[in-house]
Amino acid sequence: TLMAEKTASPGRVLAGQGLGNLIGALLGGAPGSGTMGPTLVNVTSGGTTLRSSLSAGVCAAAALVAGPWFLPRLPLAALSGLMVVVAARMVDWDSLSLLRRETTRFDFAVIAAVVATAMGIGLVQAAGVGVGLSILLFLREQTQGTVVRRLGNIARWRSKQVRPPEESAVLEAEGDKVVVAELQGPLFFGTADQFLRELESCLARARWAVLDLSRVRSVDFTAAHLLERVARTLAARGGRLVLCRVPAASPTGQDLSRYLRHLGLTAEGGSALMMGSHDEGLEWAEERLLEGRRASRAPDRPLELAEFPLLRRRSADTLAALAAAAREVKVPADGSVFRAGDGGDELFLVRRGQVRVVLPLAGQAGHHLATFGPGESFGEVAFLDGGVRTADAVARRECELYAVSRGRFEEAADAHPKLARQVFSDLARQLALRLRQADAELGALKEG
Repeated sequence: TLMAEKTASPGRVLAGQGLGNLIGALLGGAPGSGTMGPTLVNVTSGGTTLRSSLSAGVCAAAALVAGPWFLPRLPLAALSGLMVVVAARMVDWDSLSLLRRETTRFDFAVIAAVVATAMGIGLVQAAGVGVGLSILLFLREQTQGTVVRRLGNIARWRSKQVRPPEESAVLEAEGDKVVVAELQGPLFFGTADQFLRELESCLARARWAVLDLSRVRSVDFTAAHLLERVARTLAARGGRLVLCRVPAASPTGQDLSRYLRHLGLTAEGGSALMMGSHDEGLEWAEERLLEGRRASRAPDRPLELAEFPLLRRRSADTLAALAAAAREVKVPADGSVFRAGDGGDELFLVRRGQVRVVLPLAGQAGHHLATFGPGESFGEVAFLDGGVRTADAVARRECELYAVSRGRFEEAADAHPKLARQVFSDLARQLALRLRQADAELGALKEG
């Protein structure tokens, strides 16, 4: 089919050969299969249609019937020359070019071994040699490719949770305590050592590891045992291994999440955690790293305006004017603050709870942009330019917000001119920090 530049259904080919063998046996013939010689002669002579195959079969039947009278009269020299031509056409001369490059010489050795076996022993044995050597080639390719697509720590790959500067500083300073990696391809005995070697340098100081398995095609017992070994090493330091986006249906058909759970790795009480999304795993690891480093505050107490980083060091009269311009909003869990395409120019300040901002995508789940907690603000773009909302904002859990419209803010700014300059300056700084984080994320994705 490659020489004829056409496609064929393997099922139809096997069914045709089986039916032909059945009819041949009923007529007293011997079973057989498609022969390479006549097929190559047919294709190299220009025959690529069904009629050419039928014509070849009719001519073979005619030669068989007329053989006792016709074939003995053919000169042996002519038959020898014909066989030489057919043999020359059967040789794939392009395969000799594999000898020119060091990386393809092993492939040529496979071809030569199959040919030698076919000529010296038989076609069936040659097929077995070819399959065996092809398996070795496949294993070589799998072991030479890297299984670690991306590798780093939490200082570089942050979750979508927007955090205050003091917490971001902690994550930057101690980010090497959380290893972040994205794996790919098959994890099996041939790649297990390579995986461990690449991870060892980052695991020296780590207490937590977040592994994304979404691109992993298969996992065998050796690789699962290696993951168990990593989990135990981290547990001895008071940490944990987190596996994210473990495929329930891999390209090979293996249910990886069920397999790891049955081995006890991610079962209840197991040495590793399994989480649905990579961002959830990153956020969980960040929370563990930040434990004990936050300023004490009752978690369910709504913040006042003076407690927001955006409005710290503001005078009492300025805060009073802004409080008069703000309205309080309560949003239930999974409730919508706004949707993409909605109008509105309000700036939202999170007093309590969390708000998740998602960019909607046609025909698929939206892309998680950020999660905002107490003390953070969102909706700055529409507040600044007055355009429509570009994303969805949904309450992750019940939350309370301050909402300040652009019109009421300008009224307050008229009475307190410094307010506008200070707020816009802080908004610009916040947007710059978020752009830097987005640039770092894009850089990591590009490198991966």
